[in-house]
Amino acid sequence: MNEEPVHGGGVSRAFVATVVAARWLVVPALVFAAFASWWWLPGVSSLPDAGVRALLPANTPAARAEQEAANIFGSSLLPRIAVVQRNPRGLPAGQQRRIVQLALRLDQDRLHAFPRGSRALPYINTARLLPGARETSTTAITYLGFPGTVSPIDQRNYAYQYARAVSMPGAPAAATGFLPGSLAQSDEIDHNLGWVELATVLFVALVLGGYLRSVLAPLVTLAAAAIAYLISIGVVSWLAQRQGLELQAQVEPIMVVLLLGVITDYSVFFLSGMRGRIRRGEDAADAARNATAEMLPIIFTAGIIVAAGLATLRLASIGFVQTLGPAMAVVVLVSLGVSITFVPAVMRLLSVHLFWPGISPEEAVRDPLATRVGAAVRRGVARGTSNRLVALPVIVIVGAALLAAASGLAHTRLALTPIRGLQDSTPPSRAATAAALGFTAGILAPTEIVLRNPGIARRKASLHRFARALAHQKEAGAVFGAGLTPLPKKYQVAFMARSGDAVRYFVALRHHPYSSAGIDDLSSLESEVPSLLAAAGLRNATVLYAGDTALAKATTHRVYGDLIRVGLAAAAVNLVLLALFLRSLIAPLVLIASSAVAIAATFGLTTYVFRDLFHTSDLTYFVPLAIGVLLLSFGTDYNLFVVGRIWQEADGRTMRDAIRAAVPRASRAISIAGVALACSFAMLAIVPIAPFREFAVAIGIGVIIDTFVVRTLLIPALLAALGERSWWPRRRQLGQSITEGETA
Repeated sequence: MNEEPVHGGGVSRAFVATVVAARWLVVPALVFAAFASWWWLPGVSSLPDAGVRALLPANTPAARAEQEAANIFGSSLLPRIAVVQRNPRGLPAGQQRRIVQLALRLDQDRLHAFPRGSRALPYINTARLLPGARETSTTAITYLGFPGTVSPIDQRNYAYQYARAVSMPGAPAAATGFLPGSLAQSDEIDHNLGWVELATVLFVALVLGGYLRSVLAPLVTLAAAAIAYLISIGVVSWLAQRQGLELQAQVEPIMVVLLLGVITDYSVFFLSGMRGRIRRGEDAADAARNATAEMLPIIFTAGIIVAAGLATLRLASIGFVQTLGPAMAVVVLVSLGVSITFVPAVMRLLSVHLFWPGISPEEAVRDPLATRVGAAVRRGVARGTSNRLVALPVIVIVGAALLAAASGLAHTRLALTPIRGLQDSTPPSRAATAAALGFTAGILAPTEIVLRNPGIARRKASLHRFARALAHQKEAGAVFGAGLTPLPKKYQVAFMARSGDAVRYFVALRHHPYSSAGIDDLSSLESEVPSLLAAAGLRNATVLYAGDTALAKATTHRVYGDLIRVGLAAAAVNLVLLALFLRSLIAPLVLIASSAVAIAATFGLTTYVFRDLFHTSDLTYFVPLAIGVLLLSFGTDYNLFVVGRIWQEADGRTMRDAIRAAVPRASRAISIAGVALACSFAMLAIVPIAPFREFAVAIGIGVIIDTFVVRTLLIPALLAALGERSWWPRRRQLGQSITEGETA
């Protein structure tokens, strides 16, 4: 039998010995824990939904302006729900009257199927009413408002009911707006979650079965994933309940694919290590123990680093991201615990039969030609990058390629996607398109501009001049408000405060109100308003901006700040933990810097993909934040597997020899783990909404760059170029290893 050195200190060996010795207890105990979690702990569906408010930051100037405007005027006219109907051939006068009459009946509480206090404000694109509309008398939009005591889901259902009531031959109506769009996305998640789970499970089984040439090994991994899933869902829900946190619908699919990716990653390293030792002639029982002891310190540290990095998302200002980060951290910790106990215990229980039919007890199966060629290529790459004369050009070429890919960051724009993130065939999306055709895109969620000054409501001529000037701005598609819109007095007074000290206007912007172009429209308009006020004789008026576009602007600006704050926190956490594990400062700095460049390249390429292939200029505002921390943490994870093995092999070797020995052995398993992780997240694309599509593409690109470029070429080349300086401030002597500090 060929002997192979066993890395891993006394603590690792003692832990493995305990798990292996208690294997007949470990497996049923974990199965019982999963059952107990499912039976006694709450599930995600049993928790109160965070609602659409969790998708926006609290306490922004736009939110305060909206509340202040509501206090001044006695009510808020900013719509989160709109019912749209369009007939390209024109709405007959009778149909127009019916639309207005139905709105009046709702206002007067004479539609008994609706809660008292419901409000409706109808607009029809006649030239007299909205001169900025793209068409004339083809489209009607009715803004709906319901009492705050009505839940968002019930409000959406009432909007659907109102749409059915107002629909007419040739002019069917549909509900749209921030609230119906966000809830439609939640419905898509609920409808497709099972398909995401099934597709991910099948893919993991296929990848692991092909890589390990085994039927049982994938089943062990999936069993570990099932146990981890039941425990993590229960623990996350229980913690959320105890802490008073509310979870958004988007959390559960991300948790599922993350869990399967993590379990697959760690299982690959344990199982491939055991299989390799058996193939080299080691006894199956010893191979299970030794492979686990060798990989345990690296896997444990990697899991802690990933979880700690994800926990930094708690520092974000968006409620959804604040709960997503800790939820993902709990998933990683539970997956880590299951991986380092259940998998080694089953490895010892099933012994060599775990790899049936790929390995028989009597003889090892010779690798096929493709596998041998791949191994030769990996050895050749490792030999090349370990040579300083080759390493320096590799660093320059790879670095230049990554920076070129990162150039796409200059075009990255963030926006809200409650409606545009849906498929075109959904009712909210169809209604939004109809509104844009008949009016202007911003009509879905007009921006509220409030002017305050003592007695300003009596200055009719000045208000009229300001309104006309506002309507002629290129950013404004339509303007209605004080002294401008010829509405009945019942509606006209809604634009003037009873005190006479404030008036308001509603501006429908040219572009979609939640898009980056709409945010640019608002920014440009804000810069022009002071000069417009001065020209109209209203120089002393103070201005408030409210509405969904103002909220979108505040939200995206908050996210840019979060990216810096959370990114620095995650990098600091990763740096400290890497430095403690590697007992070095230079190597962790190199690893974090390389991950940062890889993340920049990922988002640059992602922007190019969506801009040039999907013709989408915006990314959902919270996606870069969540993905950035995920990629940084998983990049550190894979860094650790490569560098940890190099540090282990450096016992008695030079850095060059350690790279040549460690990288070929680690890179294949890392490649398989990376592919499995990327494709697990790719399954999120099954849910047909923009945020998950962006998650799938960005994680796929990021993991591929990380696995096949950074980990395979850049990191070995950087370590080879630095040589023994990688260990600074520790001065290494040959014979020292990464496990030196562990208890013997």
